[in-house]
Amino acid sequence: MKRKFVKRISMFLSTLLMTQALLTGCGNGGGGSTAQFDENGKPILEVDENGKVNGLMNPEGLPIVDEKGEYSFSLFVDNSTPLEGQFAWQMLEDQTNVKVDVKQYAYEIAQEKYGLALSSGDYTDVIGGWCLTPTDILTYGVDMGIFIPLEGYFEEYAPNIMKLLEIPGVRETMTAPDGHIYSIPYVTDAPKVDFNPFINQKWLDNLGLQMPTNTEELRNVLREFKAKDANGNGNPNDEIPFSSDPNNRKIGYLAGWFGLPMEMDGFTMIDGKLEFGANREEYKEMVEYMASLNAEGLLDPEFFTQDLATWKGKGAQDLYGVSIAYGSGDFKQIPAGEKPDYVPLPVLSSPNCDDPKWLADTNGVSTLKNQVVITDKAKNPEVIVRWWDNVYETDNSFQILNGPFGVTCEKLGENSYKVYDRSTLSPEDDEKYSWANMWTQSLPKSVLKKDIEVEEVNPGYPEKEYVDEAYEPYFVGNDGNGNYDIIPSYWVEPEFSSKLSEYTISITDYINQKTAQWISGQADVNAEWDEYCAQLDKLGLQEYIKIRQEAVGQI
Repeated sequence: MKRKFVKRISMFLSTLLMTQALLTGCGNGGGGSTAQFDENGKPILEVDENGKVNGLMNPEGLPIVDEKGEYSFSLFVDNSTPLEGQFAWQMLEDQTNVKVDVKQYAYEIAQEKYGLALSSGDYTDVIGGWCLTPTDILTYGVDMGIFIPLEGYFEEYAPNIMKLLEIPGVRETMTAPDGHIYSIPYVTDAPKVDFNPFINQKWLDNLGLQMPTNTEELRNVLREFKAKDANGNGNPNDEIPFSSDPNNRKIGYLAGWFGLPMEMDGFTMIDGKLEFGANREEYKEMVEYMASLNAEGLLDPEFFTQDLATWKGKGAQDLYGVSIAYGSGDFKQIPAGEKPDYVPLPVLSSPNCDDPKWLADTNGVSTLKNQVVITDKAKNPEVIVRWWDNVYETDNSFQILNGPFGVTCEKLGENSYKVYDRSTLSPEDDEKYSWANMWTQSLPKSVLKKDIEVEEVNPGYPEKEYVDEAYEPYFVGNDGNGNYDIIPSYWVEPEFSSKLSEYTISITDYINQKTAQWISGQADVNAEWDEYCAQLDKLGLQEYIKIRQEAVGQI
């Protein structure tokens, strides 16, 4: 399939937009916008004798415009905490003289209003938050011109954003198939390993056991956990040898113990190429192994049925020998400054695999490509871009994450900060400057650990760093020089998005359903494997693979 960008809009929507165009103008000038672009898609900007861009904006420094009230823009976003308590908005207005008219709604309400606004033409200058999808960027940006291209503004007036685009993988993730960037990049530090099994080191020590290095050694350890009073509470029957976060079981990763780890949707990387793995022998071996653990009573009886609160509650009672989690603190509290009872379970070998693998989730940063767009309603979008670039000034983003200087933290020097002990705050300030209340959290900010030094009182235990260090040698595609394979980000053209969504839901649901049945002993994987593989094909697996591979440029 060749990449094509042809407008495929229903007759109703086409008629509606044509009618709207008669009233408000069309293209990038719609709704009174001053945005103009040359034949190469670069913004046309004029600088007057006073150095003002388009008669309004200071091209560098603060404030962005000379007087308060001289410029404002409207922003639609989803958020659930009260806007009035978010100190960052006033801080940014005082710096820039730009006022933001924020229209925020709870996510479910925002989703409904977002769709109605775009279909009616009554949308804001800027749209942000979790309602936006990559498909929206292609539909409303590439195809329809409602979201405007931004890379030309970045190049001229956004040095902080340009710095983010230089991070390996970020520009590639942000750039739509037509070569333009339609959204403000949201780049954050991220662990290389997202979810993995943690094993209770305290239980190992209590029973005098060695850390397992392969699947059979793990089986023996789990047997000991089950048979003996590993947690030392006097009850030898309450230990649960192996459990998992019910919202993120990620057991496909465990297929790496058998040579081929995969994501929850069944995809993996083989020789640098995106491939489907949940119909391969390695996945079947993982299922057989987990089913054998369950048959011995070594898996949580509620492995596939419990909710998050139940899983957390049992973990808080010190009932888990091993559990899959983002961090062990998710199910057993880690006192400030103390080392947790749990450590990452090593990547295990198995009888038929002495070269186990793990699938990395990121390369150390996470890039969200659809958090903020500027629409064709915006006047002077260059001002909006400069406003966002100011959000990305390190001092600003640090305060958005940690609270205002002099209250919850302070600046020690250039890119050097101190975070106060929050126990010294009044209950009112602790709530006021909690993470969720300082800023609309579905909107971007950017502070990367590599760029700053932070002095903390009772810093948290760096568990994820230790996981990354332990697992990186096993990453798929690791060349020994810090390079390895991750599932690549992708764009799906609007004509294929509904079909992809259909396949993702039906195929992933089927994989999860059969995997749960096999592991829990309700069905036999060996007896049903051929039928399972055939059913995946009937559900459209081959076209699903083709769409995903084309989306990452492999076809």
